[in-house]
Amino acid sequence: MSRTVGGALVWFSVIHFFLVEELVRRTWTVPYSWQTNYVSDLGATTCGPYFDREICSPGHAWMNLSFGLVGIAIILGAMLLAPTARDLFGRPLLPLYVVGGVGAVLVGLFPLDTIRPMHALSAGLLFASTNLAHVLLGWRLFRRHHRRCGVGLALVGVAGLLGTAFLAEGSTLGVGVGFVQRLAVYGSVLGVVASALVLLSRRRVSGARGERAAHPA
Repeated sequence: MSRTVGGALVWFSVIHFFLVEELVRRTWTVPYSWQTNYVSDLGATTCGPYFDREICSPGHAWMNLSFGLVGIAIILGAMLLAPTARDLFGRPLLPLYVVGGVGAVLVGLFPLDTIRPMHALSAGLLFASTNLAHVLLGWRLFRRHHRRCGVGLALVGVAGLLGTAFLAEGSTLGVGVGFVQRLAVYGSVLGVVASALVLLSRRRVSGARGERAAHPA
């Protein structure tokens, strides 16, 4: 298996995040709302009132482990992909993905209710770095004639960056802080999954072309 395929599969593995999020949400002993609760609330290690909401997440260890695994996958996948897909992963993409991955690992190590400033900084690194990398990767794909995939990935990154900006401002957009944060979180993770699928597709098309060239009809 090539490094490109291996890196893409490592990136695709982050899809577990959405399954873990849903399973941990179901363990809650108090109401949980996608509109008013942060994703980070699922990783809170204690039960009780927290600012303007009640939190209690018995499955918090799984959510924090998922954040950590997402970060490791982002870093490892980027390092596998960079040498074999230099046309896409030239600077500054690799550093951006590494920084974003480090941010995700730190989010898992410093849950919301532990060292709040560290958690906020870590989440900011994940959201800003990873979503910006998605925009740049989408632009590079667009320029290399993968226009639909490139535009789609860039739009995911833009949505994530907008969510990050609104979250930093404290804006709820009238739909709740939970929705705004999910723009940033889901943009980060979905962009990695989408990138993996694009890279696997790109690899398959390149392989088919090479086979036709080697064995012309």
